[in-house]
Amino acid sequence: MKKLSEIMNIHVQKLIEWSREKVPKEKLNIPKSHWSTPEERKAVIEFKRENMTVGYVRLTWMMVDRNIAYLSPSSVYRILVSAALNNKWTKPAGEPGKKGFDQPERVHEHWHTDISYINFHDTFVYLVCVLDGFSRAVLAWDIRVKMESFDVQIVLWRACEKWLGPESPVSPRLITDNGSQFLTSEFKDVLRTFTLSHVKTSVNHPQSNGKIERFHGTVKSEKIRQMPKFTLEQTKEEIGEWIRHYNYERLHSALGYVAPMDVIEDRRDSILSARKQKLIVGKQKRKEYSLHAHQNIELKETVKT
Repeated sequence: MKKLSEIMNIHVQKLIEWSREKVPKEKLNIPKSHWSTPEERKAVIEFKRENMTVGYVRLTWMMVDRNIAYLSPSSVYRILVSAALNNKWTKPAGEPGKKGFDQPERVHEHWHTDISYINFHDTFVYLVCVLDGFSRAVLAWDIRVKMESFDVQIVLWRACEKWLGPESPVSPRLITDNGSQFLTSEFKDVLRTFTLSHVKTSVNHPQSNGKIERFHGTVKSEKIRQMPKFTLEQTKEEIGEWIRHYNYERLHSALGYVAPMDVIEDRRDSILSARKQKLIVGKQKRKEYSLHAHQNIELKETVKT
């Protein structure tokens, strides 16, 4: 150090101070193994822009099922927030303490039926549905020009013929409100024919039939209010196509984000298992991407030195 001081004509103490100073290193934004890759972020943003009304959890499993991106819901949420594309979710208002009936444990244990109004050419037509409480699948439906007991019987009869059969081992519990359509002797005859038990909701407590109420709200918000209604036939056709999409393709939050028919046809467990495997594959790919990024950075540093 003394010889160097003489050569450079700089005091030894100054050289010592310089040698102790830490040279600031360039701050490198090195990807971590759990970070999503640029390709994944791009895929999430593009898919969200194609499905702006879909929430981030449903969006996650739609992308996994379609092999677009294998990410967790929390990762998708962060990507959408950073891109200002996340929809704000508001918890629906409800009465605490009122839970309705005990939840069914299998398909065809609880059925729900109800009638919903549809505005049509300055008058009303009526959407009548039968919904399975366990799978949330629409078992039968129709749009009727009247809302009498006969109209409900027609739809219920279709559901029973399709899903129960003459020697069916199951006897669903049919849940309805206290409408006069469900109290006639003819309606009770249909129940006896197919050995259905009938349970009516408590007066002034429609939440007990909330599953079908929720379905009617969903079909109205996602389809009926947005579609032109030129003829009754065209209206039925378009609503029928939406119900097919709901049954077979639309991922339902209450079912672990599988479609209702995936539950009816016993595919839910295999779908959820496949998703877990895809998430493992996605995690491994991100680790490889992170390792590759580290190696590139080390190579650049070696070249510089």
